[in-house]
This record gives sequence, structure tokens and C-alpha cells, in this order.
Amino acid sequence: MNLYDVIPENLFSILVSPNKSLYVKALFVLLDAFKIKLQISKNELVTMLISSLEDELIHTDFSSEKLFENDYSLSGKAHFIIRKLRSDKWIFIETESFVEYVTLPKYSIKVIQLLYDLTHFNDQENFAYVYSTYSSLKMANKDSETFEQYVALCDGVERTQQLVESLKTAYHGITTYNQQLIDSINVNNVLSLHYDKFRQEIAEKILKPLKIRDSVPKYKHPIEMILKSWLVDDDRLTSLANYSFDAKKFDTLDKCHDDIIQKIYYIIDTYESLERDYINVIDMKNRLYTKATTQKIDYLINSDQTIKGNLISLMKYAADKDTSDMTFELLSDSFELYDLGYISQESLYERKYGIRHDEPSTVIIDDDPELDAKVYAEAMGLMNNKYSKKNVMRFMQKAFVDKNEISSFDIKITDDDAYIMTMLSVAYASDKDSNYTIEVKDGIISYDKYKIPNMTFRKKALK
Repeated sequence: MNLYDVIPENLFSILVSPNKSLYVKALFVLLDAFKIKLQISKNELVTMLISSLEDELIHTDFSSEKLFENDYSLSGKAHFIIRKLRSDKWIFIETESFVEYVTLPKYSIKVIQLLYDLTHFNDQENFAYVYSTYSSLKMANKDSETFEQYVALCDGVERTQQLVESLKTAYHGITTYNQQLIDSINVNNVLSLHYDKFRQEIAEKILKPLKIRDSVPKYKHPIEMILKSWLVDDDRLTSLANYSFDAKKFDTLDKCHDDIIQKIYYIIDTYESLERDYINVIDMKNRLYTKATTQKIDYLINSDQTIKGNLISLMKYAADKDTSDMTFELLSDSFELYDLGYISQESLYERKYGIRHDEPSTVIIDDDPELDAKVYAEAMGLMNNKYSKKNVMRFMQKAFVDKNEISSFDIKITDDDAYIMTMLSVAYASDKDSNYTIEVKDGIISYDKYKIPNMTFRKKALK
């Protein structure tokens, strides 16, 4: 769908007009009225505009606007703003019982709220995404109502997506602040950037709750246990799929069932990788940024008061295209600069000096065949115990979960142990005690540095 099939083409014209600051403040007043009242009368909105924007209405230059002769009073300017918002389709006016009411279309509410959030970040409280997911799933797990279970599952998916977006916002936010840190050349600017902005917008709102209140390690295991219990409960899955089908989420029952499974696995897989792929990476980036801030403050404090600091400042101004001409003009009035070069002994060649080598001491190692055999036996015993056939069978049972058939894509290889277990599972597939068979296909599957064949594992039928 085209964007301008949803919103009017000239909706944003007030945001680029000469009086754009006044119009934005008027939109925020409109948002306040929307949050307070169900019905907003035009006269009430005029009163709110005058009360909140009296100084701006008095001092704003309306010469570029098409005001009528009677529009130059406070009330007239407030009425003009309402007409402007109506002409650009930010609002609609409807009459009911001879009273005019202001109505906000859906797109207008969303855009105004977005503008407000961008300028009032510190007013936004961090939502407990992790606890909210855990709480809703816990309550639904105790209740037999399919409706509540389905809503809790959908809410868990949405909160998990919002959590990931919040973490990505934190990561890119740290990158932005780090770039601003590089460009800062004033100690006060660096301190303000870190303590007034970064700590308030990133550290306090996102990073701190994830470590203290809305902790992923604290709630991850309970969330996974609840959802895994749902996966092995066929009656529950069937009920959820039937509810989804009755609600016309998909056109077939099988699609509804697959959608339920995908939602459950999405939450489980996301929480399984949150610390590794997001939180740990953000923590490292945060530590580097904090260290860079400390070093920048130390450098600016110590260098600005020395001759070296002054020379560095002059070089920065000379390198800046906006100030280079003025800098060179001032320098030429103070002193002259020349290129200086010289030839020395080191310029022609580098003398080679000899290095004394002392006779290394000899390390004597006793050759004891019995000791070598004992060490070898213990090492083999340790390896055989860790990668025993029993442990390999347990590894494959965990990989199957509740499925009868899996492929190489379903086996998550994150370390050397998982890789070795996967390879040994191929060797043990032909064992008489094995509870599965294997079919090797063409192709190689890669997991970072690990490569395994394209295989299909199938559980043997119980006899």
C-alpha cells in the first residue's frame, strides 16, 4: 500500500513552515486534550491553546500566514491554528447538537505520539518486556481458558519483538554517542553528553532494568519451561489451533497449528540467544564507550592547558575547511612556517649490530614407558566417558524433542562438544542399540566455523 493512500499528501507541510515550532507545540496540546477527554470541543481546544501557548502566540510572526483581520488576537490566532490543522487533515471537525467537536484520525494520533516520544525520551518509562512475557504466560498456564492462553502467547511474541528492538536501539544508540564523543572537543560537552543524555536515555532506561528488574537470566528459564510444556501437550496445541482457526487467523487448521508452533519456538529461540547475541555484545560496546569517554575527558583536561594542547587545537582548526582560511590568516600574522629537513647518519643506512646468543640450558626429560602408558590410558578413559555412546544417545534424544524426524538444520552447533557429538551420532547410527536411523544427503551445512553433512535423522519405531 502506498503511504499517501493512508495519509494526506500535505500532512507534513506545517512541519516545514516558518512557524513549525509553534505548530508542533500545538500538536502536543492537541495530544494532551486527546488523552484527557473522550470528546474534544473546538472551544475547549481554543482555550487550551491560549493557556499553553500564550507567549508563543504573542511573539510568533504570522506575516507569512493568511490571517483574516480579526485573527490577530490570541483567540483569533488559536482559531487560525485549528483551521490550519483542519486544512492539512491533522484533525476533522464534526457538529453534534450545534457544538463543534475536534476528531483525530488514526494516522494523526500515531504521528503526533511519535513526535512527542522523540522529544520527550526521558519521560518514557522502560516497559518490563521480560517480566510481562513471564507473567502473562504463567497466568495463562494455570488457567484452562484457551482464549487467555492464545492471547498470552501472542502477547509474548510481541513483547519479545519489542525487547529485541529495544536492545538494537541501545546498541545503535551507543554507536551514535560514541561518534558524538569523537567529534567533541570540549570537556563540558563530553560530560553533558555522557551524564545528561547517554546515562538517562540508554543506561537508565534500557541497560539497567535488564540487569536488575527486568532480568533476562532471571525469567528466561521459567518462560522456556512453560512453553516447552505446551509443545508436548497435544491437546493444548489443538485447542490453540482451533481457536486461531475460529478467529480466522488463517484459512486452514494446519496453518493455524504451524503458526502456534512457530510462535512458541520464536520466543524460546530468542531467549536462548538473547545474552549471547545481544546483551553481551551491548555490554562490551558499553564498556568500550565508557572507557573512551574517560580517556577523552582525561585527554582534554590535560592537553588543553599545555603548548602541545594549543598546537593540537590549531591543527584541528587548520584542518577544518570552515575555519582553515581564518586560521592560516591569523598564523601568518603571528609567525612564518617553513618546511625543514636534514640528512643524518640514520637517513642513509641503519647500522647492523651483533646480538650475543647464550648457550641455552638443556631440559632433561626422563623416558618412562609406564608413566606414558598410564597417562594415555587416563586420557582415553576421560574422552570415552565424555563422548560415550550413552551420552551421544542422550544428545540425540534432546535434539529430537517431540519430533520423529529432524535434519541437520535442527541441530544447533554452538561449540566443539556439540560438533563432536553430531559427528559421533553418525558413527553410532548403525549400532544395534541406536534408537534412530540416518540418511546422508548431498551438500554441506555450515554453522560459523563448523561444517556437517546434510543429514536426516529418523526415530526408529518402537517394537
